[in-house]
Amino acid sequence: MQLEDLRAFTAVVECASLTKAAERLRLTQSAVSRRIQNLEESLGTLLFDRTSRPPVPNLMGFRIYEGALDLLHDAEQLRRIPQETASPCGKFRVGFIQVVADVVVLDAVSSIRKAFPGLDMQVATHWSSELQHLLAKGELDVATLLLPAHSSPPPGLDGTFVATLDILVVQSKRHPVVEQLTNIRSLSDCGWVLNPKGCGYRAALESAMGGHGQVLKLAVDTHGAAIQMRMIAAGLGLGLLPKKVFEESSLSDELSIVEVSDFSLQMNIWVVYPLQQGNLKQAYDLLKRHVIDTFRVPSQ
Repeated sequence: MQLEDLRAFTAVVECASLTKAAERLRLTQSAVSRRIQNLEESLGTLLFDRTSRPPVPNLMGFRIYEGALDLLHDAEQLRRIPQETASPCGKFRVGFIQVVADVVVLDAVSSIRKAFPGLDMQVATHWSSELQHLLAKGELDVATLLLPAHSSPPPGLDGTFVATLDILVVQSKRHPVVEQLTNIRSLSDCGWVLNPKGCGYRAALESAMGGHGQVLKLAVDTHGAAIQMRMIAAGLGLGLLPKKVFEESSLSDELSIVEVSDFSLQMNIWVVYPLQQGNLKQAYDLLKRHVIDTFRVPSQ
């Protein structure tokens, strides 16, 4: 069964005329007739009552017509998938790192759904390493990643650099546990309130302590900047927070920044996606714009 045969058949049904169907398809009448015959032969059944003038579909013809419309629609959707100018539709699977999800996900998803109602959005939140793995497996269409400074997207993927995050060491103002100016060795004596394993800046802190022969002492292992800040403010331990999150939180007045003479940490936010974007390109662009507008500092 050929799609061209189905298109000829549906045109004849809709035009109720072989002549008009041929005009619509820009074919000769004999070519349209030949395609109808090909379809009937492939299906093993007649589709028109040829005793009437003009021929009208029989009962089987009407059933085939209804199915052909769905099939031709699906075929057209498939044809549009590689076209970057086509309107986004189908699934759009987005992965967010937590620091981006905390401030972007609601507005970004709402905006994309409003702009492209044909999209079925699926959102996941995870560590950069897991999101990168899901991208490589084709289980995500786009993800925000937190990569070490001077890094770039992994091979086979494209990406847009968004901003550099300064990661601060913070403690409680009312219950300080270290001096305001200290070093990495002294920090190893303190408990920490941090994200679970897999977090990029927790891994960097562990590596820095290991370089000085020290081991990270964990006080509380939990997701989410807001709950971490409340625990840090209560004196449960030191923490690592992106400067932007710290500055924009209502809890920042209860925390103080610890200056560490031999440790500093910067991480880069990227929006990463496949090299071929196809008909999801406009959705990618809108997502990138939301993330960039939220995190990128305007040039002076």
